[in-house]
Amino acid sequence: MSGPLRPPRPCAPFAGRAEETRDLREFLAAETGPGPRVLLLHGPAGVGKSALAAHLVAPSASGTEVPVCWMPAGGEAPDPTAILLRVLGQLEADWDELALPGGGADAAVGSLTVRQACRRHFAARRALVVFDDVPSPGVAEALLAAFAQTRATVVLTARTAFALPHPRMRRHEVRPLDVHDCAVLAWRAGRRLPAGAEAESLLRLTGGLPSLIRLAGPLLEAGGHEAGETLTAWERTFPTDATGRATALISLAIDGLSGFCRAALERLLLYGTVPFGMRTAAELLGPGGPGHLDELREAGLLSRAHDDRWSLASARLDQEEEAARLTPPASYSSSRFFRSVRDALLEVLDGEATAATCDSVSRATDEYLDMALRPAAAREELTGPLARLLAMRCDAYRLAVLRRSLPDGRADLRAAFAEGVRDPECAPPLPSRQDTAGIRRAVAAHASGDLRDALRALGPEPSPDPGLRALADTLRGRILRDQGWVHEAEAAFTDAAARYHEGQQVRPGAWTSLHHAGLLLLTGRPDTARSFTEQALAVFRRTGDERGQAWCTTTLGRVHLATGHLEDAHADLTAAKAMHVVNGDFRGQAWSRYHLALAEADRSADGEATGELIAALDLFESLTDRFGAAWAMHQLALVERDSDQAQALLHEAARVFRDIGCPHGLAWTELVLGAHPAISPYPALDRPHKAAHVEQARSLFSRLGDKSGELWSRYCLRLIDGDDAGVDDTLVELSTGRFTTSGEAGRLLEHRRERRPFPYRRDVVPRRARDTVWSERAFGPPVECRVRLTLLDGSPTRILLRVEAAGGHPWAGDGGRPVWLRAVGTPLTPADIEPAMSLVRPSPHATHGAEFTVVAHRAGLHRLRFTIADEQTGSVLQQVETEFDLPDTSAPHLVTAPHPEHARGA
Repeated sequence: MSGPLRPPRPCAPFAGRAEETRDLREFLAAETGPGPRVLLLHGPAGVGKSALAAHLVAPSASGTEVPVCWMPAGGEAPDPTAILLRVLGQLEADWDELALPGGGADAAVGSLTVRQACRRHFAARRALVVFDDVPSPGVAEALLAAFAQTRATVVLTARTAFALPHPRMRRHEVRPLDVHDCAVLAWRAGRRLPAGAEAESLLRLTGGLPSLIRLAGPLLEAGGHEAGETLTAWERTFPTDATGRATALISLAIDGLSGFCRAALERLLLYGTVPFGMRTAAELLGPGGPGHLDELREAGLLSRAHDDRWSLASARLDQEEEAARLTPPASYSSSRFFRSVRDALLEVLDGEATAATCDSVSRATDEYLDMALRPAAAREELTGPLARLLAMRCDAYRLAVLRRSLPDGRADLRAAFAEGVRDPECAPPLPSRQDTAGIRRAVAAHASGDLRDALRALGPEPSPDPGLRALADTLRGRILRDQGWVHEAEAAFTDAAARYHEGQQVRPGAWTSLHHAGLLLLTGRPDTARSFTEQALAVFRRTGDERGQAWCTTTLGRVHLATGHLEDAHADLTAAKAMHVVNGDFRGQAWSRYHLALAEADRSADGEATGELIAALDLFESLTDRFGAAWAMHQLALVERDSDQAQALLHEAARVFRDIGCPHGLAWTELVLGAHPAISPYPALDRPHKAAHVEQARSLFSRLGDKSGELWSRYCLRLIDGDDAGVDDTLVELSTGRFTTSGEAGRLLEHRRERRPFPYRRDVVPRRARDTVWSERAFGPPVECRVRLTLLDGSPTRILLRVEAAGGHPWAGDGGRPVWLRAVGTPLTPADIEPAMSLVRPSPHATHGAEFTVVAHRAGLHRLRFTIADEQTGSVLQQVETEFDLPDTSAPHLVTAPHPEHARGA
């Protein structure tokens, strides 16, 4: 959330009220007692209630650090609960106990729940809250009920003096200005100071209302002075009633506008009374928008609203009588404008927007929410994309406000909202078509952990729509990864990334990269997983995707866990857990706790690991996520000291894995049931039963093509059979292969040969082994991108560097946007290299490479190092070194061209 809404800048122009301002500030500054201090400013429309409130609560006036929240409360049918939700959101109140949409709930938040949340928040914290333009006593009572027995100070502005049952409320009537203050305000607004009879005529003409004085101010300069007319003459021709005088002043102000500015006002009238900012003005009014705003402000037709936005200065401007005087251009359509806003939101959701656009959209979030709440045409266009944007940024309070605004009879709008809340990863909302029904069912099934049902719902037939196919491929990759089918998951993620790349949907592609990073961790490639995660993190930071940033932090913690950096893993996962709590992402909390427990277990902190796993299990069960719950039970069994309880947990985990169709989880659970010493510390007992479990595990590993799992199953079988030679042979095979647990297998073998205490007695198999699926069919050489160095002919010495991506890699091919890498050359011997850095593009073509010139300071052997890094994130992807021999030019008959000696790491 952004900071509290700022009040209108104390109000330029503003005049008078010095004594009452001083008195009211003293009232507001007094220490509150057991209940809130309430000030009601009442008076007719245009008398300056909002301007006075802005002066009272201006930062320069308070002298304290009490936060100020300015909240408009007007409109056609204001919702007090929605207003209170926005107050809580602007003050960044905790929302753990609120069932907000960002936390997984789809129903609207109840009024009682919100009032109780307000009371909890303001009972512990002081704040000054302004509710501007409260329309009725009922709305005022509903708002004040949320501040009972709190330390807050509340300011209300209203047109009537409500009789409210509040013991500590002060009513203050805001009166029209006197003749002197009228003249001063007119001078500040219209650049001329009326005096004498002219000032008195101004008072009678405007009734001392600042809003009308600002309209009359420009007339003093443009009409009265130059044409020789006087306010007295105008007074004789104006209507005698207050409404008629206001209409006449507005008409004169409009008549004095330039042609372009009249057209601008016509468009603003179509937009309505919703406050708007500079971004909206640019869309509505075109390139000259800011200049038109200045002219309208000087004419008194625009005033500054809250949060640096603007609004029409008088509601009468929006009346049918006045609107009929202005004919909007035929080419303009408010619906077309709202579609342009929707396109801007989708551009951010796609990740294609620039950093400046993302920042602009972020600052205009309240403006877009106000659009969606008021004009019906805006609600049609913006509900789905805005819900998705708010969910992406974990803006739970604004999500709750948007949800409450949806009409009961509009199932289509509610469906668009619910879809955006449930799946903020996808940029475009899924259309309500028959061909998306399978994807919807698959998303729901995967969220509940039913992998088999989710895969069945997706079906084998790909969608002809590239966006839907990319979404389906990403989901298919996630399901297959969780099941353990890593080769098929790799293909699905690669296809999805290519389609997002072709469609220039950067943010959904970043989510695909993040899910792909999880697969890379599962297949023992943590360095590549780190690179994919950091690239996704750069996109999420630019687009403001808070949820994505938190998940990236979780994944980076997993990278540290996979590489054995336990302290870094603990720090990242602890931070990720806190981020998910702030975002209200219960699934993110659950998985962060789960992996944090594994880090604790690796540090031999069994108590802390158990606590985190129990908390993760509770969260998974509250989400009805059977996949997460089964893995939590599996890991709990490994740290459980009670063998009966451990066995019960493993049997339940095996049942769930079997029901949901997860062969990877079932294989490891069967292996532990057969070989875990905590289940049966006497391997000689019940040997056939234990061997049956291990054989079942080996069969599942074989189906998955998991060579590592098969070898660990063979290791356990030979342990059960007491085949010491077979155990040693299996450990030799494990320790000499390219498995993630080769180091652990080597240490096990070393302990056996030296007859030292068994280091993995609690786990039998290293815990990290179950986090890996090693398929030789899917993964050959671990290097997927190669750096090619070519020594070019001629002098001076020149080296061409190219980065070539293997087939199937996301960087292979020339479609879509190019990927840029940073190549930095570093001489390791006395020499200079130019340029020190160059950008390269993964491609076999020389034109996409980088050419470096080497100027040696001596003859002989020279060494160079080239570092390849991601251009956006700076993450180092690869380093290569090369050597070449530069001959001695003092013996011309021996001079030859430089020639390479060898290259390392290429």
